[in-house]
Amino acid sequence: MSDCITGAFIIFEGQYVNGDIIILDDFRGTVRNIGVRTTTIEDAGGNLKIVNNSDIRNFQNRSRNRSVAACEVSVAYDTDLKKMDRVIAEGLPLMYEAHKDLYQKEPVFLGVTALADSGVNLKFIVDVREEDVFKAQRQLTRDIWALFMEKGIEIPFPQVVVHQG
Repeated sequence: MSDCITGAFIIFEGQYVNGDIIILDDFRGTVRNIGVRTTTIEDAGGNLKIVNNSDIRNFQNRSRNRSVAACEVSVAYDTDLKKMDRVIAEGLPLMYEAHKDLYQKEPVFLGVTALADSGVNLKFIVDVREEDVFKAQRQLTRDIWALFMEKGIEIPFPQVVVHQG
């Protein structure tokens, strides 16, 4: 009985609808069916989770607000920061133009996030539709890598320096 009552509230309140992407516990997927007793959610791999409506207590509806894809890239410690800033300022609008179907706005450079062992970590974000968040994250990372390679900005890799006494 509680499944039916909860199902009625879900439907009438519009907490989520078919096609919304939600996260329920550790399961992220698209709502495929809202019944009076159960809700069916499908993940990216086609796996279905069927949940009794009364068991749906805490969830996130990821389709209601903007979504952000993020990537973090390192540059070498000896990078010319003025050159890097110029390259980024010129490159981000081009990335947006090339991927308007994926990016809702121009990517944004947030700045330095860490002084890591092998380099300086930089963070970039871009607004996207929730259904594209992982695809956009991969594309943004590729775009930043390609831009830096083209412009001669070194992306370091872990190295060990041994000093002989």
